[in-house]
Amino acid sequence: MRRKTIFGLLAVAVTAILALPVFAHNWGCWRQPNRTVWVRNTATNSSQAAAALNEWNGDTILTIRTTSSHTEVSVLDGNYGNTGWGGLASIESASGCNILHGHATLNTYYSYTSNGKRGVFCQEVGHLFGLDHSNDGGCMGGGYYYNINTNYNVVSHNISDIASKYNGVPLALYGEDEKHGEHGEEPDHFDGPVVHALWYDHPRSLVEAAEMASAVVVARVTGVYDAPDIVVPAKGLDNDEHRVPNQRVAFEVTRAIRGKVEASFDLFHTGNATYVLDGDPPYEMGQRYLLFLTPREDGTYRAISPEGRYEITPHGLEPASREEFSQMLRGTSVRDFTRDLTEVLGFRMK
Repeated sequence: MRRKTIFGLLAVAVTAILALPVFAHNWGCWRQPNRTVWVRNTATNSSQAAAALNEWNGDTILTIRTTSSHTEVSVLDGNYGNTGWGGLASIESASGCNILHGHATLNTYYSYTSNGKRGVFCQEVGHLFGLDHSNDGGCMGGGYYYNINTNYNVVSHNISDIASKYNGVPLALYGEDEKHGEHGEEPDHFDGPVVHALWYDHPRSLVEAAEMASAVVVARVTGVYDAPDIVVPAKGLDNDEHRVPNQRVAFEVTRAIRGKVEASFDLFHTGNATYVLDGDPPYEMGQRYLLFLTPREDGTYRAISPEGRYEITPHGLEPASREEFSQMLRGTSVRDFTRDLTEVLGFRMK
């Protein structure tokens, strides 16, 4: 029996997104060691970063103190190029589930309004406090459930999430020279992704995904190679530069469903075996994928976002993304997917 067609999936997905309940959204067990967080803001868009930090400081039980030295959270920005992500929150060092140092990053390659930049900073810093995305009207859902250029603030749900997460965690108001001293209670170890990305193109349906892509293909991984880090100037970090690992993944196309692409191509992928993005883990040799591709300036391609990446398994498609419409495709055959997408796109073009 065939699964629901994409017509049905689209209707269900939209209804589900509108009806999502608001509850605590935690990024695993990650958190700051205590309720006093030392932050260094070296972003060129410093006023937008400062506005976001001031909200977290004024509206939550956290106390954010700024410093001019290497510290728990570094807030920075720069032109990282056509990576697909507009923002990153990366955990650079940790003890158990305590985040000892992290980077909250805005990619200025992509166009955001002043408020949108503030929203990106707000979201990435929120991740480094241990929060996940949430459909609550605030910055933690911007770019996923609504536009971060208009929904860029800390909201009541974020405030209550912080209160719940940090209930009983010591304030630890110590001097700047002692800020790397006591880390409070040692929580369990978390063996999950260490990077959260805010994707610039975030489709909310498969039709949107197809329209964002230049090609939709079935392809097999024939090689995975570490590529030179993306390097951007960043005052205060090691050598005054921020390095983001990435890989090139070689693919051999076995079928083009929509659009045209070379018989073999290289995919740009942010991260590697240790720098793992939530929802976008490393590729492995021999894996087969259904990919929604867009070209990059250097001749490589990238998936539009995790919503453009589906591993082909003996049990059908396995989505990389946890988003509702992607999850509804779990177990669908490539044949049924192709037929339904062709029907929907044909319908939309009439």
